[in-house]
Amino acid sequence: MPPKFDPETERRILKAAARLWRTRGERGLTLRAVAREAGTSTPTVYKRFRDKQALRLALAREFFAQLLEECLSSATLEEAYRRYLRYAEEHPNEYRLLWDLWTEVFRPESPRPFRRWVLSQLASRHGGKPEDYTAVFFALIFLTHGASMLVTVPGDEEDREVVHKYFPRIVDAILVHPEFLLETTPRATN
Repeated sequence: MPPKFDPETERRILKAAARLWRTRGERGLTLRAVAREAGTSTPTVYKRFRDKQALRLALAREFFAQLLEECLSSATLEEAYRRYLRYAEEHPNEYRLLWDLWTEVFRPESPRPFRRWVLSQLASRHGGKPEDYTAVFFALIFLTHGASMLVTVPGDEEDREVVHKYFPRIVDAILVHPEFLLETTPRATN
């Protein structure tokens, strides 16, 4: 009978890998180092993750789940975008990994809960149908990702200050007046 893989061991491996990634980034993530950090053996890590790339992808999915939870627990759209930026700034290695593996984490058929939530919030706030706000959503994502990449650059305090000064103002302006990005003008619903 083949040995069964303990889910707790897998959680320990992923937590160990996340700690190593957070503190050392790419150079600190070896399967041997993960095994040592998780208190297990290298063959045990290989049983679950066939190579470093498989482990990186599992980490990216974990980090995306954290980012999604952070954003979707927001009371407002403004708060969600500020939380997104704060996550990137507080977790620069995690954020860069997430974007390095974006096409592997997301497939065209993947659900998009954050997009759905933002579009429905915009429609509730301004009227019309959620899909009317697709360009607004992408404008916000482009802006947020660009700002997030800037705040993850080590030692660039000048750009970080600029991002913190202008990012909230620009996001708020788009959320208050999204009409210039709409393809059709929604009618307010009562």
